[in-house]
Amino acid sequence: MRMRKVFRGLVVAILVIAVFTAGCIGETTSNSGKTTQGQSGTSTTTTTTTTAIQTIYPLTIKDDMNRTVTITKEPQRIVSLAPSITETLFYIGAGGKLVGVTQWDDWPPAVENITRIGGYGKYANVEIIANLSPDLIIADAYSLDILGNLEKIAPVVVVNPKDVNGIYNQIELLGKITNRQGQAGRVIEEMKANISRVTEKVKNLTRPRVFFLLSAYNGEYWTAGKDTFMDDVIRLAGGRNIFDDISGWGKPGREEILARDPEVIVLLPTSGIDATQLCDTFLAQTTAVKEGKVYTAKDANVYQRPSPRIVNAIMEMAEFLHPAAFNLGFNSTACAVSSSSG
Repeated sequence: MRMRKVFRGLVVAILVIAVFTAGCIGETTSNSGKTTQGQSGTSTTTTTTTTAIQTIYPLTIKDDMNRTVTITKEPQRIVSLAPSITETLFYIGAGGKLVGVTQWDDWPPAVENITRIGGYGKYANVEIIANLSPDLIIADAYSLDILGNLEKIAPVVVVNPKDVNGIYNQIELLGKITNRQGQAGRVIEEMKANISRVTEKVKNLTRPRVFFLLSAYNGEYWTAGKDTFMDDVIRLAGGRNIFDDISGWGKPGREEILARDPEVIVLLPTSGIDATQLCDTFLAQTTAVKEGKVYTAKDANVYQRPSPRIVNAIMEMAEFLHPAAFNLGFNSTACAVSSSSG
């Protein structure tokens, strides 16, 4: 718990900086030690004599879909088509530039005051977006179906992180295109430092077999395979994903899950099933359920959204997999029966 508190403290510090700088165009520091803040018109004395990294516009970049996108000037009116993008922009101090977000955006609390542009990705309302007159739209791969319509409104940058390194690249890219490179670099450094603390703590421990349960609706048990950031979460936390040989998201069958016999099951609170209900399914035959090593994540979003908050997921997963290493204890959810149908 101590490491999680440390990271939360760093998160608070980062967000304080983000809120303070959200409305500023940029920060420059002269050799005399004077710091000026873009639009705010204020100046403060600082001990540093370095110059903050500034983006030079027009800027031409390659996005995650290998598209060439030119941004003529620093964006001031941004529409985000994914909650993870919104979270990242707030982390790097560019949240104040947002004029539109999806109906699913709920973090940080400041998003409550931003216009909603409809659903996630391809379910966004193009007409509402156009009426907001954005000078930049940032989307992920789930928006490709409406990409042509979006490009008629403003330049569109598509990000598509598939693992933690991809999240780092996303942060770096968004920092560059929004002129927040310095803050983006600091966010990445803090993430790497906290992840390193976890990996160092679990590196010599036995890696348990893990079944990550995303959804259990209609008898289909969806999980995450390789090339997903959830697979990275398990690996970095000191576990072994039993389905790291499938690509992307999959729904393995009953026999396949039992054959791989997970020692730990981690499920999302949005999965449609809780830990005790697993006792009434075939999963009661697994080592994980028999030994009570079934854990429910506190917040599904930190696992599902490729944003800087993925660090929270890695920390929590490590505590689930190696509670003794973190001086923690969890209540058992072992079943009274050894097998069941379902």
